[in-house]
Amino acid sequence: NPIESFMNDSQDPSLQEDVLTRDGIDSVLALLEEISYDELETDEAYMDYSHPDRKFTKELEDRKFYRVRGDQLHYKVVGKYTIRNFIVKDGYFDAYKGCPAPDFTQYWLVDKKVLYMMLDLILELDELGHNKYGFKIRTQHRHPTKNTAIHGASYSQHQFGRAIDIKVLDVDKNGEENQADKTIIYDLLLKIVGDKGGIGRYPGGMNLHFDCR
Repeated sequence: NPIESFMNDSQDPSLQEDVLTRDGIDSVLALLEEISYDELETDEAYMDYSHPDRKFTKELEDRKFYRVRGDQLHYKVVGKYTIRNFIVKDGYFDAYKGCPAPDFTQYWLVDKKVLYMMLDLILELDELGHNKYGFKIRTQHRHPTKNTAIHGASYSQHQFGRAIDIKVLDVDKNGEENQADKTIIYDLLLKIVGDKGGIGRYPGGMNLHFDCR
């Protein structure tokens, strides 16, 4: 079991294989410390920075956040993609990049159902002979401060950890990135997400959104 081997090797990110099962996702998440929204609120500096008006207290009060420390940021959590790809890109993230101390703390909110959706997308692409990593993650978690800064929708599912935005790359491996590649992923997401969430197509570009709202 690659996850068990990774855990037995002091959880060194460089030894971890790609995560290609739901059990694998669960195993990686289990390595992280979970904290409640109430516990998060005790970090007043972080809350004043990330949730300054506490407007989503009701929506978040039953959610679990992950405390990500040091190199845990580089754990693969779905396929080849690491927590670094999913975590909010804010001042805390920038501070870690400047001084990646082992005990540096960041907070991550994610609904694992959206990770399962992404895993299904990877597996479906691979099954069809396409580039299973024919996309990059643009954004996943955004706390209210970050969401406001980029002019996101006021009730964006990214604020609740339920959404992923991707940029489509060369999915069909023909050397080009075009709307045909985007259509392949969009059609797969229609099947994978179904009535369990939402999809955003962003016409004219190469970006797609999916969520497990």
